Amino acid sequence: MDFLRLSFLLAMSLQQVGGDPWPKAVFGRLASPGFPEVYPNNEEQSWNLMAPPGYQIRLYFTHFNLELSYLCEYDFVKLYSGDKLLATLCGQESTDTEQAPGNHTFHSEGNRLRVAFRSDYSNEKDFTGFEAFYAAEDIDECEVPPGEDPICDHHCHNYLGGFYCSCRAGFKLHKDKHTCSAQCSGQVFTERSGVIISPDYPQVYPKLSSCSYSIQVEDGFNIILEFEDSFDVETHPETLCPYDVLKIKTDKEEYGPFCGQTLPPKIYTKSHSVTITFITDDSGDHTGWKIRYLTTAQPCPNPISPPHGRIAPVQPKYILKDHFSLSCETGYVLSKDERILESFTAVCQKGGTWDQAMPKCSIVDCGPPDDLFNGQVTYITDSEVTTYEAVIQYSCKGPFYTMKMNNDGKYQCGADGFWKNSKGEYSLPVCEPVCGVASQRLERVLGGRKAKLGEFPWQVMLLGDALAGGALLHDNWVLTAAHAIHEQRDLGSLEIKMGLLKRSSPHYTEGWADKVFIHEGYTYDGVNFDNDIALIKLKNHVQINSNVTPICLPRKNGTRVKTNDLGTVSGWGRTEKGFRAHSLMYVELPVVDQQTCRAALENKTSPEGKSLILTDNMICAGFQSGGKDSCSGDSGGPFAFQDHETKKWFVGGIVSWGLGCGEANQYGMYTNVINYIPWIENIILNNS
Repeated sequence: MDFLRLSFLLAMSLQQVGGDPWPKAVFGRLASPGFPEVYPNNEEQSWNLMAPPGYQIRLYFTHFNLELSYLCEYDFVKLYSGDKLLATLCGQESTDTEQAPGNHTFHSEGNRLRVAFRSDYSNEKDFTGFEAFYAAEDIDECEVPPGEDPICDHHCHNYLGGFYCSCRAGFKLHKDKHTCSAQCSGQVFTERSGVIISPDYPQVYPKLSSCSYSIQVEDGFNIILEFEDSFDVETHPETLCPYDVLKIKTDKEEYGPFCGQTLPPKIYTKSHSVTITFITDDSGDHTGWKIRYLTTAQPCPNPISPPHGRIAPVQPKYILKDHFSLSCETGYVLSKDERILESFTAVCQKGGTWDQAMPKCSIVDCGPPDDLFNGQVTYITDSEVTTYEAVIQYSCKGPFYTMKMNNDGKYQCGADGFWKNSKGEYSLPVCEPVCGVASQRLERVLGGRKAKLGEFPWQVMLLGDALAGGALLHDNWVLTAAHAIHEQRDLGSLEIKMGLLKRSSPHYTEGWADKVFIHEGYTYDGVNFDNDIALIKLKNHVQINSNVTPICLPRKNGTRVKTNDLGTVSGWGRTEKGFRAHSLMYVELPVVDQQTCRAALENKTSPEGKSLILTDNMICAGFQSGGKDSCSGDSGGPFAFQDHETKKWFVGGIVSWGLGCGEANQYGMYTNVINYIPWIENIILNNS
């Protein structure tokens, strides 16, 4: 409705300004006689519709119901534009031979449209005729009729009563308002090679254009021009390039003019600066040209790669500004004047010389391998050879050290200059002390007796506020009882001795306490020895030998200490005579079941009268008859057992507490170590 109103107002405005009367029917409605009632027979009626110049008539039907007949011979509506019949309509829906308007919109070819309606003499049914609406509509001048050229070179824009042209980016509208001229002046090319083409190549180049292109490369290069693919510039059979023309100019010479359809010859300009101009007139349909330009210069000597080196890129020749890079084969590095280079690139200079001398490729040298703590290294490839792919073998000092699992000790010099194992790891292997192996076979005894050197190489003597024992773990940890160490305030005054039998012997291995870890669940009150376990970290790693060897911890999946198992307790505690032993003593004791121990403690109290506590964290051991037991001074020492599968000794218990020493019907209590494996491993892992 807004468009119809605009058309009407436009028509009225034109009528008032121009003074010429326009037909009143610029928009409106048409209908069959009597619509919407049945139209009469033998009726003829026509309507002549006219729009202002530059407009056309648009017509569409909102209702159409006429008698259907072959080729619409009886009743019909016909549409004419001038003398041209646009459509003959009848029926309600189109068939193979008849047309009904449906939703179709009809347009006049000019500004006039005639609508003719006719009914014949009889209708067998009631037909209600038609209703149609029309309006003036602008003619699209930009629509190109078949076989004609577009009115605009690039873009045509229609508006009410007229049109205008515009151009693509890179073009400007000529003053004739139809032609698009190329904006192709001032283009500069500085690369050593490239392609220059006429505007829109290989399509028709624009008319009325003036193009200029400049090639500017570094002094020392000479530019070569070569025409490619096709060449098509408007020419004249009698006059040299009178219409469109291509010219080439250097600071020394001019080439051209060029036109026609023959490719011009290759041009060797002997200059580093070239100007190309291309001018076109207002006629012709020609496709233009394509020029590929190259540069050349005095070549440098072809580089020769050193042994084990690779040059890239490889070219037939290298001229000014060309470059090459040198890389080395795997296992070799760039070097010059005894210096290692990260990379190397040489550039060809103006005079045909390279800007720097060629380096060499030297084999990678990993250098002497690091020393292995408690181990040694052997050169496998050859003595003292440490270059790329050389192999060395680390081994541990046997029989007291063994290499940690998952490392075979074999290392190879890598291309990165570092020694690494078969897994690609750079870290050194670890030599762990062999645990639980005594250099002297322990003799089975019925009563306590003196130990020999090497029978208990894991035994540790602790001399501080009191005499106590301990067991060596690894080569820098001591396992002991919490009650034996918890009151030790000054770690500097704590003596830690290993590898000795007599307490007063001057020959021993010494350790120095770095830190003490007492189980967080231990609470000393004289009767509750639950969680009676502690660890001492040494400042030093002791040297493992036949007299100093760590004891093993119980295997997580191994057999637990059970009733009647025989274990060995060792220490310098009080003997049956009540005196502290001058020499290391040991005794074999059987493990006693918890029920028997509880019965033995029933109705027993501490000297202070407190009830005694027995928990599942304790092992009970001893003889019902007494006589053999650990005693004061043995606290913290190991209750050792031999693993039936590995034949190695492990610390099953820690000397903890008991009533008296070796009394009948009384037993010793030992901290059950297997219950504390996670605690021990966590402390060692987080403090190593």
